Amino acid sequence: VTITGIQVPHRDEYSETMGFLIQGPHRVALFIPDINKWDQWAIDLDSLIDHVDIALLDGTFYSAGETPNRDPSEIPHPFVEESMAIWSGWPVEKRNKVTFIHFNHSNPLHDPESEASQQVKQAGFHVGQTGMRLHL
Repeated sequence: VTITGIQVPHRDEYSETMGFLIQGPHRVALFIPDINKWDQWAIDLDSLIDHVDIALLDGTFYSAGETPNRDPSEIPHPFVEESMAIWSGWPVEKRNKVTFIHFNHSNPLHDPESEASQQVKQAGFHVGQTGMRLHL
């Protein structure tokens, strides 16, 4: 297994934030649990996804409605709804590579039966689950 760090823009007041490209003997995974917003990253995620088999991506908050007492522009994460809208034009095979992870306690994706979880699945993406295993 080879692991390569990739710096991502996210709360760097104490240190850098890293994601990882994990290459196994048969498959490659991208692990980006924290990022400010996708358009603030110098790397073209669209192209990067073409070169991986699995993409575990920041799903901290599903929507701006989860944080009623905070200005959504001050939340340093892309909302899952926002990410799905950005990537809606991707072919279904590409969307199927994406699994949203790293949920805040307020995120309805914690419940696999929630309307939000169903919307993610219907859009061709996946919802991470505690204990899931990846075979690389």
